[in-house]
Amino acid sequence: MKKLLVILLCLLMVSSCLLVSCNDAGNDTSKDDENETSKSTVEGYDPESDRYVANLPAFEWNVDEETYATFEVAVTSDEIQNTYYSEDIGYDKYTTTDAVINDAVRERNNKVEELTGVVVTPVYVKDVTGAIEDDITSGAGAYDMAMPFLSGAVKLAQEGRLHSLNSEDLAPYLDLTMPWWDQGANEAFSVSDQIYFSTGDITIMAKISTRALVFNKEMYATLFPGEKSLYEIVEEGTWTYDKLLEMCKKATVENGDGKWDYNDKWGLVSETSDPYNYYSAAGESLAAKDADDLPYLTFDTTRSVTVAQRLLEEYSKKNTWHICSNSLGTEFGVSDVWKTSLDIFGEGRALFRTSVFSAIKKLRNYEDGIEFGIIPLPKFDEEQENYYSPSGAGAYVVVIPISAPDKEFSAYMTQLVACEAKNYLTPAYYETTLKSRDARDDESEKMLDEYIFANLKFDVGSFYDFGGIGSMMQKLAGEGKFDVTSSFESIKDAANEAIEETIENYRS
Repeated sequence: MKKLLVILLCLLMVSSCLLVSCNDAGNDTSKDDENETSKSTVEGYDPESDRYVANLPAFEWNVDEETYATFEVAVTSDEIQNTYYSEDIGYDKYTTTDAVINDAVRERNNKVEELTGVVVTPVYVKDVTGAIEDDITSGAGAYDMAMPFLSGAVKLAQEGRLHSLNSEDLAPYLDLTMPWWDQGANEAFSVSDQIYFSTGDITIMAKISTRALVFNKEMYATLFPGEKSLYEIVEEGTWTYDKLLEMCKKATVENGDGKWDYNDKWGLVSETSDPYNYYSAAGESLAAKDADDLPYLTFDTTRSVTVAQRLLEEYSKKNTWHICSNSLGTEFGVSDVWKTSLDIFGEGRALFRTSVFSAIKKLRNYEDGIEFGIIPLPKFDEEQENYYSPSGAGAYVVVIPISAPDKEFSAYMTQLVACEAKNYLTPAYYETTLKSRDARDDESEKMLDEYIFANLKFDVGSFYDFGGIGSMMQKLAGEGKFDVTSSFESIKDAANEAIEETIENYRS
């Protein structure tokens, strides 16, 4: 009986790869011929069915065995995290999850079960990194795959607790070059050509934590009558940091009570990570990789230092153009600084807010709130060719722990779940939720497509944080300091030592 079941599953898998059904999760079927032609050349895409297909070997594991009946994935719960908890592996867990996302995850999981007989099963934990460490120590083998935060994945990889996702052992099943994996992230995450963690369509968190600017349309129209729209300024390539400063300074007005606080009008609602975010948007990085895929520091170029110095110096000028979310508690006694930070913009007291898309979603809660638009972070100057968006890859990433019971099974299922996420989850989030609900106008949708998500910026120095370089600018911003040259010199040796240690850890 078991042999018959395995044969039937194999036939089902093969036939499903050849004859896949149409996408039920809202794929855009009104694309023009040029886009269809371009898409049809992508590996893994089947133009006849308008679906992505994993093209995996026939499924060979016996799902009657407990080990293979479920695909257990460790994900973050909301016990500690109130924003960055998992909504993309399991469904019907949280009332705050959009119905379209719940439906897409359900359809994706059902499709995977239809193809393999395996049930995708989220295991919610407070701390995924800690759960993996405990699982390895105990030898329980509780997780086939896990999704820790990026900082945790970096730690686990260097401790030898993860399988390399691009190893020859997993190559028959897991192919990170396929379109449902983010190639920019793969390039940034790898060291010495080994990739221990990745991201892509399998999770919505990379997009949710990408940074952009929201702006108050009414306030902009009042302050700058007769001016071009911000969308036009972006499109003509003249949306720069200087222009942002100029507008923010004009918008910042004290309300007459003789004190500056969150009740005043502000140009920008910021956070201490902004100088680094705008540094990244300027096309600069803290570190890069050489021809051998080994990291090295890039911060000490003339332009990088000039850009960082200017950003930090302007950020240190209080009560002239921005209010810092992080300091709302220490300066004004606010208990929930992030809610108040959003209130400032959502209640119409700020022209701009630097926001991740999880915060933009929360703007729905302001029933009598402002009409807003979405644009990319500015270029540093007009000589800069492209706009860049600091990538949200820092949310959480995919890993296969060394304690996984069967690494080949883990690799197979990870590839299939990621592929089907591109068919179901990505359209549900990007097309239906983000573009059709959170973006309030056609122009904002165009900004998302052509500027914000078209040029995601990954920085190996940021998430590896060699010698503290990843947090250097945020620390200076929090202290109101801007002597970035001295700060860099004080950690440069430690950063280089950390790079060498990282390389050695990966090689061994």
